[in-house]
Amino acid sequence: MSMGRLGYMLGRYRWLSRTALTVSGVTGVYAYDKYFQASALARTARTFKDIVVICVDYKLNFRTERGIEHLNMIHERGAKRLLRCCRENGGMFIKFGQSIALQGPLLPPAYGRELSVLYDNAPFVPVTEIEPVIARNFPGSTLDDLFIDFSQEAVASASVAQVHTARLRRDPTQLVAVKVQKPEIKHQISWDLFAFRTCAMMIEKAFGIPMMWSVNEVERRLREETDFEREGHNADRARDDLDKLADGWLRSSVYIPKVHWQETRREVLTTEWIGGTSMVEPKKLTDQGWSGKDIMNLVVSTFAFQIFVSGNVHGDPHPGNILIRQHPKYKSRPQLVLLDHGLYIRESQQFRKQYAEFWRAAMLGDKSGMRNIVRHWGIGDTEMFSTMIALRPPTLASHPHMRKFRQQTEQDIGGSHDSKDAYKEQM
Repeated sequence: MSMGRLGYMLGRYRWLSRTALTVSGVTGVYAYDKYFQASALARTARTFKDIVVICVDYKLNFRTERGIEHLNMIHERGAKRLLRCCRENGGMFIKFGQSIALQGPLLPPAYGRELSVLYDNAPFVPVTEIEPVIARNFPGSTLDDLFIDFSQEAVASASVAQVHTARLRRDPTQLVAVKVQKPEIKHQISWDLFAFRTCAMMIEKAFGIPMMWSVNEVERRLREETDFEREGHNADRARDDLDKLADGWLRSSVYIPKVHWQETRREVLTTEWIGGTSMVEPKKLTDQGWSGKDIMNLVVSTFAFQIFVSGNVHGDPHPGNILIRQHPKYKSRPQLVLLDHGLYIRESQQFRKQYAEFWRAAMLGDKSGMRNIVRHWGIGDTEMFSTMIALRPPTLASHPHMRKFRQQTEQDIGGSHDSKDAYKEQM
């Protein structure tokens, strides 16, 4: 055999070996990620791809001279891509999407409209996949040892858990809601929070929007939400606050389901089952004869009580966590049922008092008083803080983008008042 032929065969052998090693490595990583890490690596890569595409779209195409309709199309594309990303990834990404939807007044309408479906539309896993979670939390017991008539399909599904109806084995008269953590969450949460941190950093670098200041707090709070024993204690404390601190009307008008502690562990929470209509379905509430004004008065009174009286504040009050039902005693009155107590904020007495003083100053137009209070909290930009808590877009008159928009508007569209307002809203 000639030396040339031998060299060719050796080269081909090396190429085939490298190809085989590469394919084996990729296949091994894929298999490990899918079967042992609940596809956490693939989900993270998919997230980075989607966020980069959204950022690039805004960077390249967000131009005032192209008109409002063109800018709205960019928002639509970004919102739809973000919704698809949250749905495909599930887990904590559902929570991220819900959080963005809650900021509706501060964002282009497309984001609130598209992402609001995540309030009660998360995918669920079959019972066979949550049975090991129950067995892990109750050593020596199975699902059938604890419950009877356990529903085969989840009646509700959220970012980290799903809810089934059942009856207690020890007391079959008790209809309960069993909240079970999805099995993949323990593998995915660290990767999901890494993706969140990285995406926040990317957006801050790309657009100059300050985001990293909030990341550590968000990560800590989201980890707390995976501890259902903490959630049970939060619910008990909220019930105690209503019993001890609320007036008679509010105490009677708000209900928090009781926790069954014998059937509750870190990844399993069992409470009494309470029926009602979710605030995700406002038309259904209207069709049932409830007044929207009465319901919102009840919602505002509930959270005002927590913020300004008890100092123990529900941190995830989206519409999917609030039910309305007929009052058990006063049939013509609605009763609010507050669910999902995994995230609570404990206010200090000093902060609670200062926050009340801040709102008083805001209502009276006392800008000096507002500045003094928020500076005590370490916040230098009083106007931006006011827009955050009032959920309205900021007026960035001195921002360089605003100056550019004002000049562009005057040149391109004659400086009409409506056009100027439209561009400010877009920004």
